[in-house]
Amino acid sequence: MPDFHTLNARDNSLVHWIYSQFARSDASAFRTAIQTEAENLRGLLASRSVRYDDLKSALVPTRDGRQVVFLYDWLDDPSLNYAVAFAKLYLPHLRKTLRTSMLHGDLHDFGGPIPIQSLDNELVRSGPGALNWRTHYAVYFTNLRDDDVTTLHEALVEVPRYRGYIDVSREGPVRDYLDRTVAHEWVMTDDKILLDHGGDEPYVSDQDPVGFDLQAFGYQVVSVIDFYFAAFLSYKIEAQDAFQASEDRDLTLAAATGAWLDVDAASVVVPPEKLVKYLLRDEGKLRLMTSIGLQDVTADELAKIIKAKMSQSYLYDFRDAPDGASVFAVSAEFEKVDGGSVRRLLALKYDKGADAISLVSMY
Repeated sequence: MPDFHTLNARDNSLVHWIYSQFARSDASAFRTAIQTEAENLRGLLASRSVRYDDLKSALVPTRDGRQVVFLYDWLDDPSLNYAVAFAKLYLPHLRKTLRTSMLHGDLHDFGGPIPIQSLDNELVRSGPGALNWRTHYAVYFTNLRDDDVTTLHEALVEVPRYRGYIDVSREGPVRDYLDRTVAHEWVMTDDKILLDHGGDEPYVSDQDPVGFDLQAFGYQVVSVIDFYFAAFLSYKIEAQDAFQASEDRDLTLAAATGAWLDVDAASVVVPPEKLVKYLLRDEGKLRLMTSIGLQDVTADELAKIIKAKMSQSYLYDFRDAPDGASVFAVSAEFEKVDGGSVRRLLALKYDKGADAISLVSMY
């Protein structure tokens, strides 16, 4: 099975069509079809000197990466396109070794109320003054380093229309709201920017439909037909109760395992020897388990925690183990005993014969 980092079936009618029509609702046939498309995408990207494996840190939440949204007030902006105008201000200050996904869009209340109180409380402001949250354009970057955030904020703080940034690395109402308001635009990997050029051929090109003039900032543009970009190159904001989240999880599991799994009814197992030898005897992992209050957890209790995370969260890092079993990871945020939170990926293995999911590792 070709490894792939993520699959996005949320609001993606073509992925649903592949499952229901092309694969005739057969999970094994669906897995084969998605594997074929993932391999095709690898070939398309390789033809433009992009290694799909290098995109992991842009598409999968990293352990210490920060998810940050920067805000620009578009009211009375004199430019023809304020997204392009803002891009010209921040692009020169992005680290050239940065690997990130960029999502963007206008703040609005079409899908529900704007969480004004939370936005006000969490905003790191560029200056004083009240804000009209209905006149703001948001640019959301994934997996930034601390110095990336500092560099961008300091470079933009004197820009009159720049209003500041909000760190949404932790779950909360602002991150849930942004999931409804921003859409995926780019994947950045070093000096290349990958984007969607729509549904027309060619499958891969160098088009820049919005007109960001990315080459002027030293980036090579690699544009991909919309199906491949939406399915395999779209970062999913980890929101609670996201649109079509359960369908997305179920189809992603089917693509990974070749089986249709009912997460609520699935058997999740933590081998006791894995818990003791791997998680509680390793000094570093014991410190982690202690920091999140799980140092005395039993195997059954940890299995229940994993099942809950699978039910509410997002799946990544799909591959086959040497024994042929399907391996994938679930993203989990844990509240720390002393405050704050910590993010880890829980690597899980699906044993088709036993029809069970078991813990492999935490990383």
